[in-house]
Amino acid sequence: MSGPLWYLAQGTNLDLRVFQFRPQAGNVSNQVVAAIVVAVLVVVLGTVAYFFFRRRRQLEELNLQREEARLRLLMSELNLGESEQRLMEVLAGSEEPGDLIPLLESRKEFEETLLRFRDANPDHPALRRMSSLRQRLEYGFSNHRNPFVDTRMLAPGLRLRCKIGLPKREVTFLTTILGINEDHFIIRPPTAKGKPVSLGSLSHLQFRVSRENDAEYEFTSRVIAQLPTGNRAVLLAHTRDIARMLFRHADRVSSEIATQFFVIRQEFAADRSAAQLKVLDSQYRFDGNIVDLSIGGALVMAKGRQERLHEGDVVVFRLPGAQMRDDVVSQVVGSLSLEAEATQLHLQFMGMKELNRLKLSKFLTTLKESSLPPAAGEERAAPAAR
Repeated sequence: MSGPLWYLAQGTNLDLRVFQFRPQAGNVSNQVVAAIVVAVLVVVLGTVAYFFFRRRRQLEELNLQREEARLRLLMSELNLGESEQRLMEVLAGSEEPGDLIPLLESRKEFEETLLRFRDANPDHPALRRMSSLRQRLEYGFSNHRNPFVDTRMLAPGLRLRCKIGLPKREVTFLTTILGINEDHFIIRPPTAKGKPVSLGSLSHLQFRVSRENDAEYEFTSRVIAQLPTGNRAVLLAHTRDIARMLFRHADRVSSEIATQFFVIRQEFAADRSAAQLKVLDSQYRFDGNIVDLSIGGALVMAKGRQERLHEGDVVVFRLPGAQMRDDVVSQVVGSLSLEAEATQLHLQFMGMKELNRLKLSKFLTTLKESSLPPAAGEERAAPAAR
């Protein structure tokens, strides 16, 4: 020991050992308590974390089970099999039910997913089966809940009316979709003298197709090619540029078609589809003339005052000249009694088949052309037989 403390100790009886550090019992106890508290907290937090992650895993498993059950239910409702599920897994890039369910429940989600897949994999073999998958999912043209916004929604076997604009006249014909994929669709060409007509020189074809109780749609597709042999099918590009024309806003064509009309009172027509209503079901008939005609209905001038006829009654008649095998079924949507012992009736067509509507559309074109004045140096074509 040296320094001031040594001199101080020499002059006094001071014991310097009292200044040396000695652990106190209170400090040791506090450290033990703190260690115990930390250990308890670690155990508590570990237990909470264990049960939290365990519960989350249970919820995830439960949610997965629910999604799997939901997926099985949707697949069963749509009558889809394992091959369709595998195809959707390729499309979604996932096997998780949660990624497949939106494709089954939302047409928009399906189309957006398919668009991304098509852009990323333009040559993928799965694209050949997407058209049939779209129809199986009920996202096609035949489902009225789907707005018709893309010709990819069309299906093989669907009938279309095709119009070709020539310099001096328009040529129309009915055709059938023979095949369709995500890039093109194929139609049957018209025939002349029993042989397929060459359309390869045309750049575009204009089409019309109607959906029962909905509207008529018009679109133009680019001609890609025509097969040189066989049925000489025409290959066309898809389009999203589609115009919707409501039947009630359809062009009306003046006419003077005499025919007989058979009336089925609305109480007898209730709860029956238009396809089930026939002339033999009628309660009475009247004579009259169709004075104008459109794709959605007709204006009829009935002979006599048809006081027994009311709005909602069904009128069945034949349409001479339209080459329709079936009777036309319509409903009275308005009537007006005229002074000259006649009644004006507004009829709206019901449940008309697609083929009959296409034939009616062609018949309307014929009526319109026959009512136009002939061009200089040309004779008027003979009117269609009635």
